[in-house]
Amino acid sequence: MVPRRVSRSKDFISNMPDEILLMILSLMPSKDAVATGILSKRWMSIWCNLIHLSIDGGERLDKIIKIPMLCDQVRSMYIKKVNSIIKHHNASLLQEFRICFDLDCRNKHAIDYWLHFAMKKKVQTLELDFMYHLKYRMSAEYYDFPLHFLTKNARIFLKLHHLRKLVLKGVNVREAILRNILRTSPHLETLFAHNSRFMAHVLVGGKALKLKHFEIKGCSNIRSIYLYEFDLVSFTYKGPAIDLRLGHLPKMKELDICQGAEGLQNNIFSQIASCVSYIQVLSLNILQMERLMLNSIPELPNVKKLRLTIGAYNDNCLLRFTYIANACLSLETFTIQLLWGSPIWRKRKARHFSTPTRPYNNLCVLELMGYYGRMSDFELVAQIIENVVALKQIVIDPRCQGRIGNTPLLKLKKNLKVEETARTYAHSQLKSVTPQGVKLLIL
Repeated sequence: MVPRRVSRSKDFISNMPDEILLMILSLMPSKDAVATGILSKRWMSIWCNLIHLSIDGGERLDKIIKIPMLCDQVRSMYIKKVNSIIKHHNASLLQEFRICFDLDCRNKHAIDYWLHFAMKKKVQTLELDFMYHLKYRMSAEYYDFPLHFLTKNARIFLKLHHLRKLVLKGVNVREAILRNILRTSPHLETLFAHNSRFMAHVLVGGKALKLKHFEIKGCSNIRSIYLYEFDLVSFTYKGPAIDLRLGHLPKMKELDICQGAEGLQNNIFSQIASCVSYIQVLSLNILQMERLMLNSIPELPNVKKLRLTIGAYNDNCLLRFTYIANACLSLETFTIQLLWGSPIWRKRKARHFSTPTRPYNNLCVLELMGYYGRMSDFELVAQIIENVVALKQIVIDPRCQGRIGNTPLLKLKKNLKVEETARTYAHSQLKSVTPQGVKLLIL
């Protein structure tokens, strides 16, 4: 029997309804969805109704990094591309609008135009990421988030009534602008502000706020943050030591705090005292363990996940950090990220800090990142193992996990030989002390 041939002229995709094709395009990266417009007039009309527009630089950003002299030319190409997409967009609503490229105050006219477009489209998620491949930019170069737009005929105030999520990276947000955003965006639930240079005193509160997730990172001029009386669920702060005050926040569950080397001197535990009975996920950066005040650690009755990012130097003892874990009465997952300032091993015997008065009754998973095989690494894991009851898994990641300051940790990520040596040490040191029935996973 000769198999039936399928007619090549039959295009099953083109026979699909526009609604189905639009659903397919919505699953693709925006640049690929827009590219389908060259196929035919019908395809052009389909992508123009997308309600998710995520326009990142991608390959264009790579060109800027590799050939800086092309920066202005590539920026101009990106701006023209975004303007073209906006010009042809037909949908009345926009669920997501994301701009990701190396842009600054010199591109103010274009960015203002895009924000005006997003406002008219009743955008729900708005992201401006102008720090995509940058770590630093001069303060005077930052784009200022506007209060209004000036046109030939009128002054139009920026009002984002339908906004639910706002992400601003490399965008200056003045305190008055922040208040205006919160006042004119009654449905706003998520707000991220990264690398704003004008934000000094943040005062956010009031029962009318719907804000649930708030994140402030890299705002070098910030001096104080006061949050009070609204249903905040998660808060992240990473920056210089500040006056941090958390008022009545009964829905607070996740807290991630890094106040540089001065954080513990600023007594982070007294700053978060009003929330300790609510917190379930706690992340702390402790870059100088000498400033860890053991008598200031309160009971954390509901913390189930604890993550400590620790600055470690010269194989110094790390056992003091177990006191924070010991204060978490419901702890289930304990993650330690070691940021070593040097790869030094010292020959010394393992120490035993005064054993915690409580065993870790609920601890199921212990994760240690940056394990290098020093005695300090080993004795920290061994001390915790001695006090566990229900441990199921130990995860050891010997790879370099980050930097201290601006100095690479001897580029351990690129040194596969060092990583392999660390894995060998981890296996030989921990295999014998791992309780029976507990899985030891060395990445």
